[in-house]
This record gives sequence, C-alpha cells and structure tokens, in this order.
Amino acid sequence: MSATLCRKAVSLTAISAVLTLSAFGQKVGTSSMQFLSVAPDARAMGVGTAYSALAAGAHALYWNPAGLTRASGHDLALDRVDYFLDAAHYGVAYGAALGSFGHLGVQFYLADMGSFQETRVDHLGFIDQGGGQVYNPGLTGATFTLRSWVAGLSYARAFTDRFSAGLTAKLAREDLWLADAQALLFDFGMTYATGFRTLRLGASVMNFGAPVTYGEDAFPVPLLFRLGGAMDLVGTEAPIAIGASSRLTASFDVIQPNDYDQQWAAGMEYAFFERFIARAGYQHNHDIASYSFGIGLRQPLAIVRLGLDYSYSDMNEAFGAVHRIGISLSTD
Repeated sequence: MSATLCRKAVSLTAISAVLTLSAFGQKVGTSSMQFLSVAPDARAMGVGTAYSALAAGAHALYWNPAGLTRASGHDLALDRVDYFLDAAHYGVAYGAALGSFGHLGVQFYLADMGSFQETRVDHLGFIDQGGGQVYNPGLTGATFTLRSWVAGLSYARAFTDRFSAGLTAKLAREDLWLADAQALLFDFGMTYATGFRTLRLGASVMNFGAPVTYGEDAFPVPLLFRLGGAMDLVGTEAPIAIGASSRLTASFDVIQPNDYDQQWAAGMEYAFFERFIARAGYQHNHDIASYSFGIGLRQPLAIVRLGLDYSYSDMNEAFGAVHRIGISLSTD
C-alpha cells in the first residue's frame, strides 16, 4: 500500500467519524453491556483514556487494535480494576508478532459485580423475629451473583512503515440473573505516523454489532468512535530535544459514544530513561470521571521486560476513587 493511499485511508476515516458524530448522543444512557465502557488498564486511564494514538502491544486490544503492531515480540498484560460499589474487573490480553504475517492478539475481560440479596414484592411486610414484629424489606434469603465477560481475537498488520490497521472479533455476554444476552462485536482501528517529528494519529471504532435482546426488548451496545493524536514534546525528536534521558508525550482524543454527547480526553506522560513513568489526564463531559493520575515502572529481567502500572481516577464525591493496577511482560 502506497503512502498516498495510506493518507487517503486515514483522511476518509477521520471524515467519516466526524460526519457520524451528529448521529449519536441522542439517547443518553440507553445502551446495554456498560461493562464494555470501563477502561481496563492503568496506563490508558493514567492519561485520561486519550490513548487511541498511544495504544501499543497487548493493551491496544482494548482501545485500537492497530496498535498491536507496535509490539516487536510477545506482550502479555494482566489488569485489575477496583470499581465502585464493590465491583471488580479483570483483564488478560496477549499479543505476538508473526513476522511478515502481521500480529495476532487475544483478550479476555471479566466484570464481577459481586453478590446480591434477592428481594421480592410478595415478601414485603412484618415477620416474627425474636418474639416481636420486624419489617422485612422483601428479602427472601437467597443470593445471586452477576458476571459479564468478553473474549476476542485480533489481527493487525503494518502495511507501510507509517500506516497500520487492525481488526478484532469478540463475543460478549452479560448476565442479569433473570435475563442474559450475548453479542458478536467487532473493533476496527488504524494508526498513522505523519512524518512530522513524532506526531502520530489514531482512529478506532469499538463494539460494532447488532442490538442485544433481553426477553422481548432489544438494546444497542456501547458503540464508540475515537479519533486522536499523540506527540512527544520533549525527547530526541521533539521540539525540546534534551537527549534520551527524558520524554514528555501529549495525547488528545475526541470520543463519540452512541448513548452520550461528544466527549474529549487529554493526557500527558513523562518517562525518565523509559524506566520511571508519571502520567496525568482529564476527561471532559463525562458523568462521573474527571482527573486521573498514574505511575509506571519498567525493568528488564533477562530476556523479559517487566512493567508495573497504577492509576488513580477521581469519580466525584458520590463514588469516590477508582484504582487500577496492571502487570505486563514483553519480549523483543
């Protein structure tokens, strides 16, 4: 594929995304499978989810599958999210370079909502307890758990030294106790290195698929468009060139969900010798999310590079903070 064709492909994707923006955000909060909208990894959340152009390796499977091509060997990522209301999310992603055949990736993501006590209207009323009458708010004594998951297979390829594209097919399932649903969904993404210093662009369409049905009612899944860019402000090829010891990268994403108004996210990532990393980000026009911060460590161990990441997200006074932690192992 020629460089001209790559530029045309990126331009067409950008125009299509912009033209599509006005068609979404008209039915706020009406999509199902909301666990698909929870950011699963600490690095991306540390920069406020402004990650479509930064996405690299196994973590790219959650944001832009084209970023899988930025891994030169094997990449394994394990993540945990301590969400609010005692919910926990777990992610496992793996990517591998297949030489001239491209890159292959797999992912599994589990949302565990915990245990709930069953209540029923026909159990409302006063009951005898300890010789007296105690009001029962409908508790039956039974408990149930809610879990949802998604499993996906991805393929990505670098068509030139600047342009890459990736595709994911994934099966998602949501269990609501008395009703459940599953859906076949697709993600598509592309990245483009502009050639101007380190400026790179990214675009992705996530969770594309048919509405899912619960009983007799059908609801759309959280379809998401992302269009963004990232560039080093400090580094060897940056406007401020101070050697290889420090790198400061800025990223920005325009985000359009199908069930909310347009949003944007911005982030900064500072790396010292690519060993210690500090991050900060902000999400605009989000119901509960705003500022986020994160740190990361990278340490070579024999032929493996070990990565540790943590992020803190401010989810307003009602929900408090959300913590994410991740471990990654990669090889060349």
